[in-house]
Amino acid sequence: MTARDLGRRVRHAVEYALVAAARSLFRNLSPGRSIAVGAAVGRAYEALRLPRSADALRNIGLAFPEKTAAERRALARASFENLGRCLAEVFLLQGRHRAALLAGLEVDGFEHYEFAKRCSPSGGVIVLTAHFGSWELCGAAMAQAGHPLSVVHHPIANPHIEAMVRRLRERARVEEIRMGRAAIGVFRALARGRVVAMLLDQNAHRDEGVFAPFFGVAASTRSAPALLAMTRNLPVLPVFVFRTGKSTKHVVRIFPPLDLEPDPDDDALREAVLQRNVARMNAAIEDAIRLAPDHWLWPHRRWKTRPPGEPEIHPGRRRGRRRSRV
Repeated sequence: MTARDLGRRVRHAVEYALVAAARSLFRNLSPGRSIAVGAAVGRAYEALRLPRSADALRNIGLAFPEKTAAERRALARASFENLGRCLAEVFLLQGRHRAALLAGLEVDGFEHYEFAKRCSPSGGVIVLTAHFGSWELCGAAMAQAGHPLSVVHHPIANPHIEAMVRRLRERARVEEIRMGRAAIGVFRALARGRVVAMLLDQNAHRDEGVFAPFFGVAASTRSAPALLAMTRNLPVLPVFVFRTGKSTKHVVRIFPPLDLEPDPDDDALREAVLQRNVARMNAAIEDAIRLAPDHWLWPHRRWKTRPPGEPEIHPGRRRGRRRSRV
């Protein structure tokens, strides 16, 4: 074992020990108290300007250039507070308050889901969502309600935390499809009539997608979901979970299926149609964020990959490129 490997193992062990300690604390508090503490932790994190705080402010400035510096800072603080609440709920899902937490979810727009199922050749539906609100809670609630859910998942680098998340989803009967070469798993899940959730709000490497507007700024966006929907005639259903105030209650809002352009017969036109469909998906996510700006994961470097010739938005050390399909 090299010194680098040893260092990585030690770091992973320390990270997991901290997460396990937080889980023990949060899941044994009452739900209301737990999310209040989570919000306080998020607020303190932002106040101390810890890592990614600057990224959140930079992203908010790109998305809302009309906001003042004070308004941007207030939104960043509210975003970290809500992230703290969401993390607390992830821990609550692993404890004795799980049932009470799931009981606090309502669903609005279920008729759109039923319509999409009827329109699908196989009964399978692509759910378009994002790192928005308490997304893990939303997935657990959908699966518990009897809707067979699969989620395309990018593995967490820390194997101990990855295993914890996997157990959480297994308990909720949520099937994981690992991002990377996930195409076969996605095809099979949709053919079995499952709901496949794809979180499409993360930066894509240049060879994974296309550039499409997101808050008016070109954003490299994974194109495989749009291509899949076009070529297989599958409905794409935007679904987002909204918190009620600062409580543990949520509303899962299911919006009508997106009006995507079909796959053209002319191969020369496919790239343009694909780009327009990806733009429609980005617009659906943007619409949800505009409804509740504090719900989104603003620290993520969404505009990291830039079109050729454009300056970087997120400065910092470049890492090796990783390929991931779907």
